[in-house]
Amino acid sequence: MFKLLIVILLSMLLSSSVMTSGHPSPDPVKETVQSRPLASAPEDSSVRLYAVNPSQGLFHSAVLEIGQQRRTFRWSGSADISTAPQLYYRDVNGDGVREAVVILTRASGTGVELQELHIVNARTMEEYAVESAADAVSQRVHSSVELRDHNRQVHIAVTIDGATHTMDPKASVFYDDPAQFTKHLDFSSVVMYDAEQLPLQATVSGSVSPSEFVGDLDLKYVYEHERFRVGPIEFEASSPF
Repeated sequence: MFKLLIVILLSMLLSSSVMTSGHPSPDPVKETVQSRPLASAPEDSSVRLYAVNPSQGLFHSAVLEIGQQRRTFRWSGSADISTAPQLYYRDVNGDGVREAVVILTRASGTGVELQELHIVNARTMEEYAVESAADAVSQRVHSSVELRDHNRQVHIAVTIDGATHTMDPKASVFYDDPAQFTKHLDFSSVVMYDAEQLPLQATVSGSVSPSEFVGDLDLKYVYEHERFRVGPIEFEASSPF
């Protein structure tokens, strides 16, 4: 009788293992979460962002905490104090409920500032789809740089959604040699986001050389069909251009 009970128990355990194997739990991951948050939302101190396994001033995973809720996201960015993430807790889509807005710095240095925008639903902890500023610019903005009057004048044209803006600065206002300028403005070095004022905005700077920036694209975000996309884009020339 005792042996029969043992057989029955073993059978039940094996059966239970087979039944739960269709819904396996995630493999345990050894993660070290910093005890001190990388950022706290000024609107609510219970909204915090923590780095996971930071190394050499960088992290490739982060924990977002909103009150009693926590979720790990595979976000990468700088953990240095000078370029630490920005975190806000604001209603950015107009539904009457606040969202967590995270701005990460992916690269920073002389002539380079690349940021990344993430927006998380505070009720579900799901991330909204957000069109990147770089993608919007690459699809909707075209430009040309042309030397005229024996290289004494630079003609720059920026076309946004079919509307063209031009400027013709003298070559003498540039530090670099205009003969070395690119044929198109480079919008890949500076991409920054702003969540301090609504609507959400981004600034993408255009340059003709690594040290010569001639203007900024100002992008405003709109919320449609449960995603954030780039709406109006405007170009503003830098002084003295």
